Amino acid sequence: MTLSAVWADLDRLDDQMAELAGQAAELTSYARRWVCQRAGFEPSPLCLLRPLAELMDLLADGFGELRDLALEDWADLRHDLVLTRQDLRAVDDGVVGLMPVVAW
Repeated sequence: MTLSAVWADLDRLDDQMAELAGQAAELTSYARRWVCQRAGFEPSPLCLLRPLAELMDLLADGFGELRDLALEDWADLRHDLVLTRQDLRAVDDGVVGLMPVVAW
């Protein structure tokens, strides 16, 4: 693998991480909207599962918190990746400057 290919992989990594963050947001939104529906537990006042309807609100809140925590941690990781990539490029450029006979 050439050095330019390695840098290209690192450059694409942030885009791929952004895509995964979007998927996490979509997944939790889907769960909050469709999995946590009260209606399935409230078809009639006599439904024995009716008490579970209140739990759907708690579950929806849990999915919301999961989304917030996951996306916050993911954003921190992406930020640190950018900083690390910049540091690696600076070191690489420094080495190339000291060893101009090395060709990739």
